Amino acid sequence: MSRDRTFPVHERSLAGLELAYLWDMSFRKALGGPSFLVAALLNAQVAPEVLVGTRTFLHPEQGPYVEVSVAALGASLVHAPNASGREQTRLEVTTIVEQNGAIIDFRKTEVLGPERTSDELMDLSHSETFALDPGSYALEVSVKDLNNSEGAVHTSKEPLAVGDHGDAPYFSDVLLCAELAVAEQDGPNKGGYRITPFIGTYYPQGLNKLQFYAELYHVDHAVGMDSLYLLVYQIEGLESKKIHGPFRAAARVKARPVEPFKGSFDITDLPSGNYVLALEAIDRKGSVICRKEQLLQRNNPISYDFNDLSTVSMGSTFADRIQDPDTLAEYLRSMRPISQDMERKIIDDRIRDQDMELMRRFMYSFWFNRDGYDPEAAWKDYHKEVLRVQGLYGTRNKKGYETDRGVVHLKYGMPNSIVDRGNEMDAYPYQIWHYYRAGRYTNRRFVFYQPDLITNDYELLHSEVPGEMQNPRWNELIHSRNHAIKGVNPLPVESMSGERAIEFFNDPR
Repeated sequence: MSRDRTFPVHERSLAGLELAYLWDMSFRKALGGPSFLVAALLNAQVAPEVLVGTRTFLHPEQGPYVEVSVAALGASLVHAPNASGREQTRLEVTTIVEQNGAIIDFRKTEVLGPERTSDELMDLSHSETFALDPGSYALEVSVKDLNNSEGAVHTSKEPLAVGDHGDAPYFSDVLLCAELAVAEQDGPNKGGYRITPFIGTYYPQGLNKLQFYAELYHVDHAVGMDSLYLLVYQIEGLESKKIHGPFRAAARVKARPVEPFKGSFDITDLPSGNYVLALEAIDRKGSVICRKEQLLQRNNPISYDFNDLSTVSMGSTFADRIQDPDTLAEYLRSMRPISQDMERKIIDDRIRDQDMELMRRFMYSFWFNRDGYDPEAAWKDYHKEVLRVQGLYGTRNKKGYETDRGVVHLKYGMPNSIVDRGNEMDAYPYQIWHYYRAGRYTNRRFVFYQPDLITNDYELLHSEVPGEMQNPRWNELIHSRNHAIKGVNPLPVESMSGERAIEFFNDPR
């Protein structure tokens, strides 16, 4: 059950959330115009683009509470004149907490964005706080753009778990911060800090400061009140769990029931990749009392300057042990699915000129840029997946890494579930892949189909991941085996098989 408590509610406008920035830049490039043209295009969308984050903390006297943070991307909102004639966004945010089908608590809030004074499309952030007993809940967040005459609403629903840790030491959830400063006296604060949440886990190029806030509870039960212990935070490789270079900090602290603490790293030199921000409390004997991990994703585009590698003793690297030019060229080809545009061009050029020295230098630098501390291990881990992909998706005419399924597998990993429909009477064989996380996006699907009915080469037909192929008529194409596609607008497939495909897509299993 919920309990009556009063917690501060934070509302701030966040300028330039990365996804909004990418949208704005991509549309400006495509249209050759300023952002007000982008706004006009995106306002026609069905619903606002919204990111939702939840974090659980503990009030020392009143128990656990959950902060729900909502960020709406400015490029997807309608900016309309307010009473003073200035453009402003206006949202209705409804947050509902359910348990066993019953509503436990809810909020409905009208949220106003800042008055617009330039072409910049400001994002909007809003937070609500819910006092919840330990247990399992369902969280539903609906965001309605009140300026949109279409009545567009974004709705998301996800499970919400509040753990029961008893008196054992544990960390709160990690709150990644867009802004973190000492709070003004009597102002809203958390642990004495004024915080604007950073929604998401993705850090693009240009966003070079990682800040976080967390709380540690009950450590005094483990080491004794006022006893010294070590608080450590560090960035580790997601798979390797190795500390990534200099990204480690520690402080000696006296134990107390609640320890709020903040930390930050300059991540300018953190290469692209998946990481965890790990928090640990360590006693005087060096034993870990408790630990907390937070996923991070870094996109730090790579620049290649082979002159910078002139000081590397190439004769001792793993790349130099590859003596056969055909083998080395094949390795480079297999790296294309996870390469950036510039890297793919370099791969194609190196394969064409067959210069062993340049091929080796590129292969070494490619994996050094992804793991400067153990590039050979990074390559070996990837090559294992290349071999796995070959066994799963390879055909007589294509290597596994050349197929659409192989490319998606190498980029995003093995899907969490696959719907495989290979024998539908009125449809081409198709598969629906569901990912809990695909890159920096969560809950995304890919649709593949086999129009030739012979090979094992399924073509990518549709994806929910931005930047990948998107086709709203995917279900019609799957069912065009016996029925021609009519018109230019998407139409429902009125058959049992067509309805099943939509059901499989919406409810992966």
